[in-house]
Amino acid sequence: MLGVHSDGDFFGEMALLDEGPRSATARALEETTVVAIVRQDFEALLYKAPVLAYGIMKELSSRLRGTAALLVSHLQRKNRQLLQSYVDTVNALMKAVEARDAYTRGHTERVTRLANAIGRRMGLPEETLFVLEIASLLHDVGKIGIPDAILQKPGPLEELEYELVKEHPEQGKRMIEQITYLAEAVPQVLSHHERFDGSGYPAGLAGEQIPLPGRIIAAADVYDAMTSDRPYRKRMGKPQALAIIREGSGKQFDPKVVEALLAVVDKADG
Repeated sequence: MLGVHSDGDFFGEMALLDEGPRSATARALEETTVVAIVRQDFEALLYKAPVLAYGIMKELSSRLRGTAALLVSHLQRKNRQLLQSYVDTVNALMKAVEARDAYTRGHTERVTRLANAIGRRMGLPEETLFVLEIASLLHDVGKIGIPDAILQKPGPLEELEYELVKEHPEQGKRMIEQITYLAEAVPQVLSHHERFDGSGYPAGLAGEQIPLPGRIIAAADVYDAMTSDRPYRKRMGKPQALAIIREGSGKQFDPKVVEALLAVVDKADG
C-alpha cells in the first residue's frame, strides 16, 4: 500500500533492524488504514492475534529480502566506483612519473593494456585481473628514484648503473607495501624481472614460484620495450619482437603466458 519513492528510501521495516527512530513521507495508493505498531504492541499481538502477527511477519520478511537485495546492489556499485578510483589514482601517479622521459611515455599504459588482454585470454578471474591491472600500472614505480641521466642515457649502461636500475623492483615494493589497498600488488611489482628459468632478479625465483601476474607483466613489459623507441636504440618490428618472445618461452618467459601473448597480438593485428 505504501510506495518506495527511490533507491534507499526505506520505510517501516528498516526500523526493525536497529530499533531506531524513522520518519518517511508515504502516499496511500488507495483508501486504507495505516496502523503503527511499536515493539511492545507487536509482542502483545503475538498472543492476542497470532494470525495477524504471522501475516505482518510474512510481509516484512518479503520486504526485507527486497531491501537486502537493494543494499547489496548499492554496495556493489559503490565498491566498483571505489576500485575504479584506485586505478585512476595509480594511473595518474604513473603518468606523472613517465612525464620525466619522453621515450617511456605511454609505456605503463601499453603494458597494462597488454597484460590485461593476456590475463583475460588465460581466463583469470576478475579479482586477479584487478590485481594484475594495479601491478601493471605500478611495475616501474621504483624507477622514480633513478637519476634521469641513467634512465635517458643514449648508450649502454655501465655495470654500476645497471646494478642501480636493477634495484627498482625492490624500491617499488618499499614505496607501496605500506599502502593497504596496494598490498596485493607488491609481489607482482617485486617479481616482474624474474625469469622462468630462475636467472632473473631480485630473488632468482623460477617457474610457478613467480606469481602469475608477475609472469604476465614480465612478458608484456619486454614486448612493449622491444617495440618502442629508446634513447639507446630504435624500436624493432613486431615480427622480430615476437620471434624473441617465442625464443624466450620456457627460459625467460612462462610458456603459457607466451602462448596467450602471441594469440592476443595476432588477434589485434588481424
